[in-house]
Amino acid sequence: MKKKFVMFLMTVMLSFSAVCFASYGTDLDAEAKAVDQFFAGTDYKKAAAVMDADLAKNLTADKYKEMFAAMEKDLGKLVQKDLRVYQVFEDGHILRYAAKFEKASQMEIDAVFKNVGGKLLMMDFRVLDPNAQAPADNKAEKK
Repeated sequence: MKKKFVMFLMTVMLSFSAVCFASYGTDLDAEAKAVDQFFAGTDYKKAAAVMDADLAKNLTADKYKEMFAAMEKDLGKLVQKDLRVYQVFEDGHILRYAAKFEKASQMEIDAVFKNVGGKLLMMDFRVLDPNAQAPADNKAEKK
């Protein structure tokens, strides 16, 4: 009797944890695919398909190409990216990746998505060096 109860309890616990982990699975998969398309840096049409209207308006095809040309010059090609943080908000999500480039071994990629009519679209992104020092505060210099 004890064995059956323990097996039942274990089954319920595993089922519950599987349901909890799977709740954002489809959204996360779609967003990860969108990040891959965007950061491939080769096809603006595919990248624009995952951008919201404001980002697409500000990041034209020419700016997109220039941005990736500058990134390739400064950082090299993207070698690896690993999802580290997945933040969920009421109207969107943030994906934060640890990334390695050919010339920069430790970088961070952030992609911000918002829910527009049931579709998750990228509204902002950034690539930054997590070890970079912030610029000195001018107020401290004036004192």
